[in-house]
Amino acid sequence: MNETATTSGTSKKLPRLLLASILGALALVIVFFLITLLFRKPIVNSDPVRAEISELMQRLTGRNVVIEGDIIIDDFPWITVVIGPGTLNNPDGFEGPPLLQWQRIIVSVHYSSLYEPEPLIGPLVVEGLIAEPRIDRTGKNNFSDIGPLEDTGPPEAALYVPSIELRGAQLRYTDESISDEALLSLENLQIKLDALSRGSGAIEGSRFGIESIIIDGQLKSTASLGFATEGPIATTLDGVELNAPKNSDSSVRIEEASIGFGALQATLKNIAADPKNAEAKLLVKPAALDELMTSAGIVPPFKSTPNLFQLREFSANLRYSEGVLSADSVTLRIDDTRVSGDIRLEDPVRLSIDVDAINFERYATAMEGGGGYDPEAPLVFPGKLLQNLPLDGRIRFGRINARGANLVGVSLRLESGPTRAPAPR
Repeated sequence: MNETATTSGTSKKLPRLLLASILGALALVIVFFLITLLFRKPIVNSDPVRAEISELMQRLTGRNVVIEGDIIIDDFPWITVVIGPGTLNNPDGFEGPPLLQWQRIIVSVHYSSLYEPEPLIGPLVVEGLIAEPRIDRTGKNNFSDIGPLEDTGPPEAALYVPSIELRGAQLRYTDESISDEALLSLENLQIKLDALSRGSGAIEGSRFGIESIIIDGQLKSTASLGFATEGPIATTLDGVELNAPKNSDSSVRIEEASIGFGALQATLKNIAADPKNAEAKLLVKPAALDELMTSAGIVPPFKSTPNLFQLREFSANLRYSEGVLSADSVTLRIDDTRVSGDIRLEDPVRLSIDVDAINFERYATAMEGGGGYDPEAPLVFPGKLLQNLPLDGRIRFGRINARGANLVGVSLRLESGPTRAPAPR
């Protein structure tokens, strides 16, 4: 088998946690710079407040921040601060629209708590947020260098915010070395974080807890990303814990994350992740295969029926380590066929798969145009197809029904080889 050319480098891929990191981090930063501001002195007029907020955010992010419009205070004894339009600019020399811009930020703090160590914070709302992470034609991006210029963290006091909402947000990811069109976009995003809390006392770094995060919006991808699809997407995360120890990598723990996109309804349990490692248990709800393919922007060459082309079960233990994604203890059941095994997505892909029984005739005859199936032709394994796949490992079949024959105990040994190597036996 030929070793295929390596796919686009990681710099050309959308980071897995990009949406959560950009939007979540923005909301958290806004909460804490406002708290810091209100701890320092009362608000008198907009000009010095805009300047101080801009300075704090510049120190927290390393970027120039522009805030426009008046800052409004009302609802005594609750102080409601309304901040007008603003932007978080790109790094110096990076052209194009800013990384972040928003229309309005609203936060409330109880008057009696302004100078107390445990502030009483009301709901925080960000309206009209637009996030545009981009990679230019030279491979430089406008998001990876975000970070504080110095240690300017929030007060080490206990903190509780009942909710943080992003209303009508948009995210557009563009890699100009691939396409000038946004490869992935999320429109009309509604994001809500419930019960955000931070512990009190002397701690090594920051620890935050979030009861739940709810996200819904309209997802669209282009063919340049490898698939083209669009449709509503919904995500709920429960039991979120964020840890940011000093002088070490941050980590995320999530009890459960539910994802819905078209016919795809999946759950990730016990998620644990840091910049170099991640693991979770994946469960996918039953669905018709043609509906799943349509959700992914693929035109299915068949039509599912109640007894054919149905995903009955899919689960796996996912792990990411040392740059390799693996799926262990995979269990897949399509109709009456059960598949189990382990897969490592490296180059070549390494696998150990067991298939209990499969009836090729049943599926070939159900494909459009018969799928090129000829019941009179001799049975031939797809050697040419397998030769072009970068696979190492084995696939073992308990029973195969094809061309009128019943084959028992068929095992394929897969070994990737140089160009024009003989097909595996």
